[in-house]
Amino acid sequence: MIVDIFRELNRDVLSLIKRAYMADPIRYAYLFYDITYYPEFTEAYLNVVGNEIIGYILIFRGLSYTAIHVIGNAPINILDKASLSNHLVIYAETEPKYVNSLVNKLSSRGVISLSRGLTMVCQGNTFREFIINGNAIVRKLSINDIDEFLGIKNIQGARISRAEALIRLSSPHWHYYGLFINNELVAIAGTYLKLPEVWIIGDVFTTPNYRSRGFAKAAVSAVTKDAINAGAMAMLYVDENNISALKLYKGLGYYAVQEFIIIMSNLAII
Repeated sequence: MIVDIFRELNRDVLSLIKRAYMADPIRYAYLFYDITYYPEFTEAYLNVVGNEIIGYILIFRGLSYTAIHVIGNAPINILDKASLSNHLVIYAETEPKYVNSLVNKLSSRGVISLSRGLTMVCQGNTFREFIINGNAIVRKLSINDIDEFLGIKNIQGARISRAEALIRLSSPHWHYYGLFINNELVAIAGTYLKLPEVWIIGDVFTTPNYRSRGFAKAAVSAVTKDAINAGAMAMLYVDENNISALKLYKGLGYYAVQEFIIIMSNLAII
């Protein structure tokens, strides 16, 4: 049975999703989070057998891109009818036949690229804190750091508005640490998602002149420590070919629990 969440949303459907998330937060975190906090940007379709979700499609429509999670035995035919943005990112943790079907659908409509990613987690019994030495200062960012934050995002190539930066630095859904050298913000790490059971860490970046000094590692360590101290599991995604990032995360106690395929597409026909 295919369930369109926002057409058939009721207490039973919400309970089904909550149970799935509590049993497997790694697989269901984004589904539970997005329908709870960002329903206006979200579509979700469940494949339900009995009282169990065996797969789902989650579509999150950002301002300039669409992110889609294809999980398990997912109803991918839903995407035939969906209106998709020019810039599309699909995270597929599903059977190869579904990945191949997605690739065939998208390749006829534009240029696509494929890569393989790893889901990594860190818990209290695996975490190894990293503290930077020297004159570097690592601290949680606040709205008082908005100019420095906008500056490093500009270097990163992620030109966000001042309003969005303010939201990221003040909302409880975001959690950023920065590393400063002589009052210059040179590295950041933050969260994309915060729930009591799991924090998803990302937006890890160091300015080019300060790389390979452990600065990003120190920022990620600080966010990870806060997650664990809050009683949550820390989780992140990384390209399996990003050797330096894998080394960084493994050094902090992260370990791989899942593989997935990333499909990126610039569609010629919408």
